[in-house]
Amino acid sequence: MARCQTGAVQLPDPIVELSADGADLDPRRHGAKAVGLQRLMRLGLPVPAGVVIPEASARVLAADPARARSALHDAHTAIGAPARVAVRSGAAVSLPGALETRLDVVFDDVGPAVAAVVASAGSDRARTVASALGHGGVPGTAVVVQRMVDAAADDASGAGAATSCDPITGRPGAVGSFVWNRHGDAVMSGTVAPAALDGVEARLPQVYAQLVDALARLVDYIGSEVEAEFAVERGELWFLQLRTFAIAAIDDPPPPRGLREIARGVAAAGGTAHGRMYTDVDDALDAADRGEAVVLVRPTTAPGDVAAMVRSAAIVTAHGSRESHAAVVARSLGIPAVVGVGALAFAAGDAVFAGRRITTGEGLVVDGTAGSILVPPSDR
Repeated sequence: MARCQTGAVQLPDPIVELSADGADLDPRRHGAKAVGLQRLMRLGLPVPAGVVIPEASARVLAADPARARSALHDAHTAIGAPARVAVRSGAAVSLPGALETRLDVVFDDVGPAVAAVVASAGSDRARTVASALGHGGVPGTAVVVQRMVDAAADDASGAGAATSCDPITGRPGAVGSFVWNRHGDAVMSGTVAPAALDGVEARLPQVYAQLVDALARLVDYIGSEVEAEFAVERGELWFLQLRTFAIAAIDDPPPPRGLREIARGVAAAGGTAHGRMYTDVDDALDAADRGEAVVLVRPTTAPGDVAAMVRSAAIVTAHGSRESHAAVVARSLGIPAVVGVGALAFAAGDAVFAGRRITTGEGLVVDGTAGSILVPPSDR
């Protein structure tokens, strides 16, 4: 593991170059993201060149962005002096949607980007997510600076996420989502309708085969199911993140008989829940304060919605895939979610499912295993 020179800048923990060689990276110092990238590299999988700023040093550099640029000068040269970089958070534990990432950063702006990522670990959003996931507090974050993969370069480029098996049913085989000629934030946000992985297979069969083979090898190597975020640049595959996961055992009876299905979407997080429907984050938080079970229904979700998401009984979105922000957060929290409900629209704070209007505060049942939205037959 190569340590990068930092000139006259003294840091409490050295910046290190991402590498398959040397000692194991430590999630407490270097972050879980860097550990996952090292695992990918040790299997010979393609990872963009980059460096890791350990948590203690990231705090020092965040306090003086100009110093950060100076400290990273040699590291930038060591990874090929890319014109643009990605600056990503790297906490010791997974906090989905909680921490900042800055993409397409010109190196002159790397200092402010590092500062923004570090500052996000002190946000109310991060504290909310950490508390909901049972962590005693928000750990500081290391920072990973990598060459920016241009997933928007041409029609043979794009970004996606894939799991080694179906994350709801456990059915073997790679599943996931991909957007052409866009960066990965489009997958997470759900603002762009993603394609299934078979679209990659049709257009770039070699990339698809490489991805499927890599997921299978990772499962054998790690001994767990895996989820990978990846990008394709001009037909070349790059891995950006690796997480492990287990299929949740859902000891949940099916929805009561007599319910009527009003819409379907993508089954994104298993289980069934009943609650009162809210489309506004503040209204949902007020309802939760009153002790109501909340079904949060949104066009899509963003990190700013997390405070309401963690207090909801279920989540529904009009857009998104199993790899979108709403799905990832819901699975982390263990609450049902249905995303990508194409028949869902919004009108004056109410939700309209295939023409059926559900008013704010009205009851709704979400079956995240089947991907169904249901109401009792007596409801209008």
